Amino acid sequence: MFVFDVISLSAFLEEVILKVNFSLQKMSQSVDLTNIDLNFVDTERMDQISLDKNPRLMGVVRSSHQDVFADIYQNNISMAIWQRPLGLLSQYAESLLVSAPNFVFKSQGNSAQLNTTLTKLLPEAQNKALFVEDVTLLVDMFACLFDLKEVGLRLNVLSNAMCPRFHVDKIPCRLVSTYVGSGSEWLHEAHVIRDRLGLGGHVADHDSGLHEKGRINELKAGDVALMKGDEWPTSLGRGVVHRSPSASLENKRLFLSLDMI
Repeated sequence: MFVFDVISLSAFLEEVILKVNFSLQKMSQSVDLTNIDLNFVDTERMDQISLDKNPRLMGVVRSSHQDVFADIYQNNISMAIWQRPLGLLSQYAESLLVSAPNFVFKSQGNSAQLNTTLTKLLPEAQNKALFVEDVTLLVDMFACLFDLKEVGLRLNVLSNAMCPRFHVDKIPCRLVSTYVGSGSEWLHEAHVIRDRLGLGGHVADHDSGLHEKGRINELKAGDVALMKGDEWPTSLGRGVVHRSPSASLENKRLFLSLDMI
């Protein structure tokens, strides 16, 4: 079972402060786009990498530890993924698809306000309190990371793809996570043809942003990802290219996203 108590949250906040301060002090404020190297990064080596006087755009960092979120402040990171097991959270999430198959929630506020509203709106079932606590935790972490008084929250049961075409969000950063079903799909920068992004209609992947030799990556249920958009100060027009996976009445998703307000 996934448990994150007050002590763990405090430790996370301390780690965020340390890593962000370290990044601001040590990282170069520019990124050399002529020397792009897209690889997954071992978070245990991030401190050493950040000392590089000529950092490369490595793209994505992932870890089983929540303090990976602080690495989003690295200029050479476009997405930070916290890989975690859902445990009992998945039981409530699965039950929600049955008891509220058309559930849609969109609101903004601080963690206490959103906790109260979700507690009222979500149907009763075993592990509901644990589920609400988890969403509240993610809101707290997101707000802390970006010094936000309020957060925009969306929690939807989906039976179709919200954004079926590869695209980049015109925002600084967004948190996404899937509790049930397929996770968001994304592309490494080396696999993207940006002038084809967002083409509508029934267009093949290779005609809508995916390089002919490119590979589509997918977040797993339970993964929590911070994705930089095109409005992140140092993105330089290189926000994370992603899209919604397919969904249907038989294969629904429970999707969460958090936005800056």
